[in-house]
Amino acid sequence: MIHLNHLPNCSPNEKIIHFLRRHPITLIGLIISYIGILVLPLILYWYLHTYQIWILQDPVWLPIIVLAGSFLFLFVWLFLFQHFMDYYLDIWVVTTERVLNIEQIGLFSRHISELRLYQIQDVTSNVTGAIKTLLDYGNVEIQTAGEKARFLFEEVPHPSRIAKSVIELSEIDRKKHLDEAVEGFT
Repeated sequence: MIHLNHLPNCSPNEKIIHFLRRHPITLIGLIISYIGILVLPLILYWYLHTYQIWILQDPVWLPIIVLAGSFLFLFVWLFLFQHFMDYYLDIWVVTTERVLNIEQIGLFSRHISELRLYQIQDVTSNVTGAIKTLLDYGNVEIQTAGEKARFLFEEVPHPSRIAKSVIELSEIDRKKHLDEAVEGFT
């Protein structure tokens, strides 16, 4: 879990309420496709070893096959690492004062957006499909009247609970800021 001191612009009384990542089940499709890609060269090797043994004994073709297989495995690991980093470093943090959207874009770029809780106008949770309903994960959309119209928490666990919590926190923060504004006028 992330420590509050590592978040940008933290205030002394701020506490982390939710620390969110995509549901781990969202990685299953990626893992299955990569396993399929990794098994393909092994099937090709089995075929060559069984039916075309002369190719594996040829001093020209064997190094080409080994080199091509090595490149394939290297690129598969590289893309798997990039996709895992994108999954692991895309986080959403809800604190007692704000909502942070930290999005990793590629390997060397990160986009951080911040939204104060009192600016929130609407929070919507969206769960579509049988698997998402059974495993209770989906999207949470936070809307404001500001320049950035919405924040989107993608495929997070328990979206309705998160949406309800964000609405409650925004009401508390809005009331606190209203009280501060009223005290400023008196």
